[in-house]
Amino acid sequence: MSEHDPRDLVIVALSGVQRFITESRTTADAANASAITARLATEAALLLEEEGAELVIPFKADPSAASSRIAALTTAGQGPLLARAAADRVRSTWRRWITDLFGEPRDVPGFPEVMWSVAPAEVGGYAERWHAAQTVLASRKRLRAFDYPERTGTRPCAVSPRWPSEKAAPPGVPRHELASELSAAVWLKRRWHTMASSRSSPGTGLSPASPPSPESSPSKGFPSTASIASTPFRAQVLEHWSTPEVRDLVSELRKAARDVMGEERFRALEGAVPRLRRAKADPLEEWFVRGSGWWVIPETWNLDALAYEYATPDRPIDTNAVKRGLRAAEKLTEVIGAKPNPYYAVLAADLDGLGKRLSEFSEMPKHREISQRLRDLSQQHRRQIEQEHSGVTVYSGGDDLLAFLPAATALEAAQACRKAVGKNPTTLSTAVLFVHQGSPLHVAIARSRELLAEAKKVRGKNAVAVGYIAGSGAHSSTVRPWESEWVEDAVKELRVFKSRPGAPAEADGEGELSPRLINDLYSERAALAELATGSSRVRGVYMAEVTRLVLRHGGTEEQAQSLMRLGQSEHTEKSYAPVPLAAAQVALFLRRQTW
Repeated sequence: MSEHDPRDLVIVALSGVQRFITESRTTADAANASAITARLATEAALLLEEEGAELVIPFKADPSAASSRIAALTTAGQGPLLARAAADRVRSTWRRWITDLFGEPRDVPGFPEVMWSVAPAEVGGYAERWHAAQTVLASRKRLRAFDYPERTGTRPCAVSPRWPSEKAAPPGVPRHELASELSAAVWLKRRWHTMASSRSSPGTGLSPASPPSPESSPSKGFPSTASIASTPFRAQVLEHWSTPEVRDLVSELRKAARDVMGEERFRALEGAVPRLRRAKADPLEEWFVRGSGWWVIPETWNLDALAYEYATPDRPIDTNAVKRGLRAAEKLTEVIGAKPNPYYAVLAADLDGLGKRLSEFSEMPKHREISQRLRDLSQQHRRQIEQEHSGVTVYSGGDDLLAFLPAATALEAAQACRKAVGKNPTTLSTAVLFVHQGSPLHVAIARSRELLAEAKKVRGKNAVAVGYIAGSGAHSSTVRPWESEWVEDAVKELRVFKSRPGAPAEADGEGELSPRLINDLYSERAALAELATGSSRVRGVYMAEVTRLVLRHGGTEEQAQSLMRLGQSEHTEKSYAPVPLAAAQVALFLRRQTW
């Protein structure tokens, strides 16, 4: 396209997307929030296409890889009209969904927040228009419309307290959710998978009820954190599915779960983890794939916890069912010879400096080429997460990624996603957070975003943060460049501490690190730091002492060497650097919990 292309450049952006996704109680809420915002962004892109604009980013309207920012070229003088119309399409679509859900309109102050800017043709060539539009949009984002909700007489929403809860749940809500104190926006997230008929775009024939990944489709539900965490164990069970004893134990689990949950909640199956889907499954196998994630974990069968979740005044908990379920879950682990892991991982990733990269190549053909690359990366990342590493994708836009994975495969998935990017169009920074499946989801997502922000603070970016939140609430993290003079691959270095697949550290029998290593490193941190920063001879003493401590506490020489390299490459500035205290805390967790 000519540098003197006489068209307006329009940029439309949705703000507040990450917060909308983070404010989720369940994985289905998070996945539905992502699908909703992708659909809204696609509506803006469709409006621009319908009015004759040429999309630049994304290069085509596609909810499977939608960006929250749309750039398009349109007829000179028409830019402001089309930008305003695109923003109006987003808002009217949102209002229609809310009205369809409740049967009447509901206000959701401040959401969706749509911003736009236009660089008219007379500004200059494409590069000048791109710079002008970006500058104006950045200025617009610094202005906030404080749309406070009116007093409604209800309590704040239990999930998104910035909005008031609705006085009544929308029609069709299951009985056990009727008393939930949720806002209209959160009810839409919660009920999104039931609204296929109202979500298609008038005149386009395009519906988000047909997303690109049927395995994690909101219309089929979405796997819970327990289902994701227990995927490796359940895959092993399915490998032994033809064994009568295995099927009998799963049948007993199913009966016990039904008696505890009640028929209505028992019938509400989750979506399947892609790794476990079966083309033709009998009812028992279908339940095992889509409903057993929580119940295969023996710790689930706690009478008090189940009574709190499922008992009602007219239906007390069935104590005999709880005992039967516990026996079946424990026996299943014996027969399979493995245990279900209660931990899963949140993987968050983001391309480094993509905005700067776009400004460096401020030519329309190059921007469309990058947009095509982002779409390809979106598909590659989704494939790596779901097909190769047994996870599920919340969103994958090419430039950013959020996914949930079993603890055993998360680090490998992070490496694979980074490898898919290479440096085209730029590098990828990543955060991997291991979380107990019983921990609040919004805390896990928010913390993963914080870790990603820490990784992006590393000089030159291209970094990775790995952390954990234990079931007790204890937490730690370690941050470093993917590559440095000390480590060739930061995640590969950390993987030295992983247990062998399918077995916790105590069953591994080799390199079982003791938590007392952390205590010794902490108590000796000042002396070790002094040794580590001394002469080469003194540094040799430091290395010998760290190795002695690791061996003393059940580790190996290889693990000691890895810890020292990790300490040298640690990003966080601390008085005891390069003593590998943070790395050791994470390494110990990996050793004990990522099987």
